[in-house]
Amino acid sequence: MSCGVTKVRRAWPASPARGVNARYNIEVSDASQQRGIWAERYVQDFLSLPFVSEFVCRSPQTLDGTQKEVADFLITYPGVGVLISQKTQDDPLSRVGQKTASWALKQSKKAASQLCGALRTGRGKPAWCEHPRRGRVELPNGLPVISHGLVLTEVFERVDLNADADDLPLHYQGVPITYFSLNDFLNVAMELRTLPEILAYLDARRSLPYTDLRTIGDEFRLYEFYLLHNGSLAGCLGKADAAVTVAARRQELKGILQSKWEDDFYGGLIEHVADQLATRQTDYATGLSADALAQYDAPDNRSNYLRMQAVLADLRLRERSALGRAFEETAQHREQSGGDFTHRAIYIDGRPEWVYVLASCKGIAPALLIERMNILAVAAMAHFRKTHCLVVVDREGAGYQVGLTIRPSAPSSPIERSLGDEYYGRLRMTDKALSLIPA
Repeated sequence: MSCGVTKVRRAWPASPARGVNARYNIEVSDASQQRGIWAERYVQDFLSLPFVSEFVCRSPQTLDGTQKEVADFLITYPGVGVLISQKTQDDPLSRVGQKTASWALKQSKKAASQLCGALRTGRGKPAWCEHPRRGRVELPNGLPVISHGLVLTEVFERVDLNADADDLPLHYQGVPITYFSLNDFLNVAMELRTLPEILAYLDARRSLPYTDLRTIGDEFRLYEFYLLHNGSLAGCLGKADAAVTVAARRQELKGILQSKWEDDFYGGLIEHVADQLATRQTDYATGLSADALAQYDAPDNRSNYLRMQAVLADLRLRERSALGRAFEETAQHREQSGGDFTHRAIYIDGRPEWVYVLASCKGIAPALLIERMNILAVAAMAHFRKTHCLVVVDREGAGYQVGLTIRPSAPSSPIERSLGDEYYGRLRMTDKALSLIPA
């Protein structure tokens, strides 16, 4: 099992009071900074919690003789890559009407050209990105496979870009390209919260008329239509049609948004676990054996925590919510029972190889906790016939202990099957004491 232990757990915030169409004003706090650079850092910080900070990198650059920035953001973990080119104004309130439209058209074309250049030349050349926690992230083979390209232009009104459609491709070298106002994208990211959800939404948008795909600043009715139709834009004739549908079903949408708020609330706990995995207690090694320490990354070569974060980053919103709700219920059960350890297992139909073990403990020494996590992982994989297991333990509000186990096949020895039956055969949740796997 690969292990990680986080620093102090902070109470995760409830979903902020916001509308589906909130306005995010990027205000420069230091007049000495160029607003474009400051805005990049703002957007990186904004996207870091829902998308997991370690995978949101800024300023990807190639190192082919000369150093050249090829885009503004690269959001990536194994199997997923989103490349973003962003254009912001020095003063977004200085233009209105036709002046805004002219600026947006010019800058969108520049951003699209930059994005296409990156897709054309970014593979196979050494590259790197900037990250506030990881430092310089090396990409020795160049950009990863890109799932989607985004052009983000800072406007706060509807702008039709179709006058120069030939310079605004909707795909390039097999990669789809989507155009958003920056504010609309921040809203969509805040609402959908995971890269799998974002990519599903972007794919659904491809069915819109081409003119709508090159119009920015009027996204929120389309997103509401998407919610009303359970994550689908099938049957939507365009943004105008979406607005009519939403207006006629406003009360139904209100109920859907309330249900989604609950998903956001519990999903936020899993987002917090993923975020906290980037740090760990300085005394994590105290009292651990050499075998236990071998399950942790070396301080100067941390890679396993990225693997664990990628597992959580790749969950869809309702999957995060299901795990977060179960995690919170497990902690509450332990507190109410007065026991020192409670656990439960949960699996998700859409991820047939995975089982997730959620636990809560109090007053258990780190060495014993790791042994218990190993037992629970093997037992869960054996009982549910899974090959992948993630264990997340709430350490009495002081932090999280997280472990990842992957095997080529499900555990199947008599001892392992017996453990599976013992710890998962009948109970969804138990505060039963755990014993070690017999030698």
